[in-house]
Amino acid sequence: MEPSLMSGNWFEACYDDFCQRTDFQKTLVDFLHLNGSGSLGFSEAGALLSVGPGNGRLDVAIVRGGFPKLTHYYGVEISTVYSTALQETFAQDCPTLAVEVWNQAVEEFEGPAAMVDVVMFTHVAYYFYDTIGKIIAKSMDWIVPGGVIILTIDSEEPDLQSVIGHKYNIPNSTFRASNIRAILNENNYAWEEFQVPYAMNIKNLDRRFVDFVLNRESSAEDVEACLQFIYKEALPQLISAGKDFISCLQVVFKITKEDNM
Repeated sequence: MEPSLMSGNWFEACYDDFCQRTDFQKTLVDFLHLNGSGSLGFSEAGALLSVGPGNGRLDVAIVRGGFPKLTHYYGVEISTVYSTALQETFAQDCPTLAVEVWNQAVEEFEGPAAMVDVVMFTHVAYYFYDTIGKIIAKSMDWIVPGGVIILTIDSEEPDLQSVIGHKYNIPNSTFRASNIRAILNENNYAWEEFQVPYAMNIKNLDRRFVDFVLNRESSAEDVEACLQFIYKEALPQLISAGKDFISCLQVVFKITKEDNM
């Protein structure tokens, strides 16, 4: 994530609020656990590199049930606060794993000392919308032949954040699964995709949600204007009146490193 998005505690508070409004983490974790030994093919992985894992709570949930043979976990996290939290989270919840964390931008990261079986991007590709193609190519150098990149991102419809992003011209909020498909096809990668539904509670949205989707601390006027737009224009495009939840869709991409790469 960009450093400006991580200043102070406001972003983490907004993100926690967003997570409480959705079950995207639970549905994603359940899907990865269920399919790790099947269609996703990473259950035998011994080493995992996660890009932009934040404080590590989601990764711990994924690792615990989806990577039974994992011995090494690597994280690349640009936020100093989150890098520290990431190490503390894994030390407490996965003490038997060998853990190494790099506090730097993935664009500057040269890769782990040893190759890994899996590189994971869990809902972070939005923040690299202008460089994700280069980052995927770079990641291929970090994984063994037959290894995989697991990249998760929201689909286009229905997508409240994307509607808001178009309104306020926020590029990372309009970067979605279709953009990833275009990049993968353009570069002739071997890839598959899987759709994982989730729900979002849109009752009583407040400034925390507005700050999260706008990626900044907003003025009172901005908050009021955005909430007016959400309830009067954005939500009617997505749901019928009177509902407290909207149905959403996240897409899990599996990108395989072929033996000839």
